[in-house]
Amino acid sequence: MVAGITLYLQSNFLKKMKKIIIVSVIVLFVSAGTFAQSNGTINLSKGQKYIVENRIITKGSSEMQGQTMESNTDVTSTYTIEVKDLNGTNYNMVNSISGIKMKMSMMGQDVNFDSDKKEDMDGEMGNKLKDFINQPKDVLMDKSGNVIVAKRTDTTKVNESLIKASETALLLKQMGNDPEGEGYGAKMAFMALPKKIKAGTSWKDSTSKDGVIRVTNYTAKDVKGNTATVSIEGTEKRDFKTEIQGMEVNTKTNGKFTGEEMVDVNTGVIIQNNTTTDTSGSVNVMGQDVPMSATITSVTTVKPI
Repeated sequence: MVAGITLYLQSNFLKKMKKIIIVSVIVLFVSAGTFAQSNGTINLSKGQKYIVENRIITKGSSEMQGQTMESNTDVTSTYTIEVKDLNGTNYNMVNSISGIKMKMSMMGQDVNFDSDKKEDMDGEMGNKLKDFINQPKDVLMDKSGNVIVAKRTDTTKVNESLIKASETALLLKQMGNDPEGEGYGAKMAFMALPKKIKAGTSWKDSTSKDGVIRVTNYTAKDVKGNTATVSIEGTEKRDFKTEIQGMEVNTKTNGKFTGEEMVDVNTGVIIQNNTTTDTSGSVNVMGQDVPMSATITSVTTVKPI
């Protein structure tokens, strides 16, 4: 009897551990966007609207107790952005997630979701996402392409901690949707290019926030008419702790990414971005290190509407 209970508890524990590891692969590696800082500016017109489509394909694997677990995701998220006004050097925007499509394969199970289907929105996944889809958010962005985050009250901070505890919100944030209200997909739609950019112009951006250190190198391959083609390559190091299903997860990874994007030199609108990232490392759960690796392919397009 005792042996049977022990085996049952061990089985449930392993199932929970596997789910945490799979969620870690998806949440921590699904996004591979790049955002540049330069001495240029973005130039947007009041009333202009854009539709942004971001597709991310992730192939990840992790190893636990000699067992390899594969996870594959194909997520397409669509946003609509409207430039409401220019206030001094800042743009007032309204942005919303207009649609999400997911195909996931993990632990021998397939998960499909399409926010355009009523039956999906009425299901478990839809109930988790309904507070994020078609919910307009105000976004303030300066002319350098930086999202300006409003100061939070104590009450907001409490709500924010609840948001961070949500696996769904973590996933959305990594997709670029940013449920904490820090820009949604706006960051992936615009980039301020250096002034007088030409073939061979290069610049560098480095950021360090919340345990993520990212270094990105940009080089203009060519400039034809109003379009600049920019090559991207860089590194990303992650070392931070988070909580998933009530368990502390410590993540340490190192990755390299390369890509190319086409940018409108007059406006700073990213016409298309293609990026591939290879990353590997480990997550530590309950004192157990679990090796993991992932390859992420991201394609983003921005179109005026």
